[in-house]
Amino acid sequence: MLLAERFRNFGALSLGLAGAMVASVSLVAAAPARAVEIYVRPLDNIVKLSGHGFGHGHGMSQWGAYGAAAVGRLSWRSILAFYYPGTSLASIGNPTIRVRLDVVSHTTMYLPTPAGLRFVAANVSLRTLPQVTATGARITKYRVWSRSVGGLQVDALSSAGWKLYTYSASPAVFTDPARGNVVDVLLANGTRRAYRGSIVANRASSTSITPVSVLPMESYLRGVVPAEMPASWHPNALAAQAVAARSYASYDRAHASAGRTWDTCDTTSCQMYSGVPAEVGTSDAAVAASAGTSLTYGGRAAFTQFGAANGGWSAAGSTPYLVARADPYDGALPNNANSWTKSITVASIQARWPSIGTYRQLRIISRDGHGQWGGRVLTAAVDGSAGSVTVTGATIRSAFGLWSEWFIPTNPIPVPSYPLSKPSYPRDLSGDRKADVLAVVAGTGALRMYAGNGASGWKSTSVIGTGFGGFSKVFTAGTWNADALSDVMAQKPDGTLWLNPGTAAGPLGRPRKVGAGWGQYNLVFPVGDFGGDRRSDLVARGPDGQLVLYSGNGSGGFLSTRRIGAGFGGFTSLFSPGDFNGDGKSDVIARTSAGLLYLYPGNGSGGWMPRRLIGRGWNMFTALTSSGDFNGDGKSDLLGRGPDGTLWMYPGSGTGGFLSRKAVGAGWNIFSTVLS
Repeated sequence: MLLAERFRNFGALSLGLAGAMVASVSLVAAAPARAVEIYVRPLDNIVKLSGHGFGHGHGMSQWGAYGAAAVGRLSWRSILAFYYPGTSLASIGNPTIRVRLDVVSHTTMYLPTPAGLRFVAANVSLRTLPQVTATGARITKYRVWSRSVGGLQVDALSSAGWKLYTYSASPAVFTDPARGNVVDVLLANGTRRAYRGSIVANRASSTSITPVSVLPMESYLRGVVPAEMPASWHPNALAAQAVAARSYASYDRAHASAGRTWDTCDTTSCQMYSGVPAEVGTSDAAVAASAGTSLTYGGRAAFTQFGAANGGWSAAGSTPYLVARADPYDGALPNNANSWTKSITVASIQARWPSIGTYRQLRIISRDGHGQWGGRVLTAAVDGSAGSVTVTGATIRSAFGLWSEWFIPTNPIPVPSYPLSKPSYPRDLSGDRKADVLAVVAGTGALRMYAGNGASGWKSTSVIGTGFGGFSKVFTAGTWNADALSDVMAQKPDGTLWLNPGTAAGPLGRPRKVGAGWGQYNLVFPVGDFGGDRRSDLVARGPDGQLVLYSGNGSGGFLSTRRIGAGFGGFTSLFSPGDFNGDGKSDVIARTSAGLLYLYPGNGSGGWMPRRLIGRGWNMFTALTSSGDFNGDGKSDLLGRGPDGTLWMYPGSGTGGFLSRKAVGAGWNIFSTVLS
């Protein structure tokens, strides 16, 4: 198994659920306890989820280590310093490690009989095991099992069947110096596997034994590193994996209880160890490059948990050096462990918790506050017609086989659940019903999403698209298709219009063509529900200053077009903040070249109320936009970029005016376009 996750009681266990349609959603931003998220049962009874990460998220992300080495060009020492801050590198030499072999039967252990296989026990002198019986029959294998009266029994198999070879005290030790101290064992599934060092059978009870591989640490790591990380990966990632695995085993070795016959195990309950067949030259080189090097904390072996992917944000563990922090390297190389999707049936939810009766909704009560959607789910409630159960995110993950407890339901909101004239506000692309802002990086054309935290700040930044510098127009379209997420539209130089669906998992979905002839307009911007039918609309301005309303059909296309105004050619900015004056209808804001700011209140049916002046001096801004309610007070706000790149928020008063402005960002002059 590659990129395995370790499941153990002290912090490594973190297992995975679901929800459905967003009905009333207010997601977590930066603290474990915030407003409850509610996801009602979907109409098709299929709960769709988007998620991040594979595993518990503690310590080193293996995909992150690969990204740090291949993209970030970090050394293996720097990779370890990033994922285990506060630890120190130390030399531990090459101690012996005892590995419990869980892939071998704990009832009876079988060993093939190559010439040179040796055996010793407290009551049996060191000897080479016979290859033939006293009568000359060839012995094909030996077995060791626990006797009910005490000790072990060793039998030999020949054409005459199984015959007693000897009684043995525990432990029984098998070696093969003739093969370079490599011993073959039959796994529980019958596969023959070679292990370095010695194989030891320990009596565990009257009916069971504990098979153990005993070998030098460096030899052990040759069978661990390629079982945990693809041997084709960057040498520095492999070396970081070798040190993390060596440290993990050292921690286990240091914490083995008195009298225990093993230090660690060979499965994801500890870390994967697959013996000689797993060994590869590249991973052997990584082990050698870091030979004897281990991580310590306070002079003691560090508990170096690691997992496949943390999704872009690590989770706090049980020690000071297992910290929660943003991880720019996890996801630097594309992989399906960083972001994933899964569907769960309502029937499976009801089967898992039959006491709830008919499933109604999922309530996410708390998250850890780190990363998109507010981070990993800590607690949730599953509600039904007969009752409710409160569970952890780990329980949900385990129940439905999710890759992590960092997830969010992404079912579409049915049209009737939209607040009147607000299907597109706040402009939400991250799936948390908080206002987000998009911008195109000048030069690279990367489309960057700044996910708002609902409190005048940001939760995270991510690139959700590339190549957007080549479009004639780029703008958000509001909730243009059938789901609850805002989408992005882009016009190519040939005048064709393309819809790029928003996905809560991160990058935009596959674009599709939705129109042609859009090159005739010099400006297109979203206006939410301007026509009053609870569907998102667009407004386009022609070179003659006329405005045309393009009514959306709520499923990714258009219903109709009609002219809604003239004389708008003199404005340097036109955009919609949604409902700015508090009457429940979408409005438009316009700026003149002289810096006058006008509010054009919508009448809720595709027309206008009388305009009014709401500000002066707005020509100082190089970009103006609004994503709706940015500070979480339920009123639409404006954002303006100053000439020095400072991004200012002007909180809306809810009645068509402004409160005191606040700086909410710097360096925004790197963007060629801040999307409306």
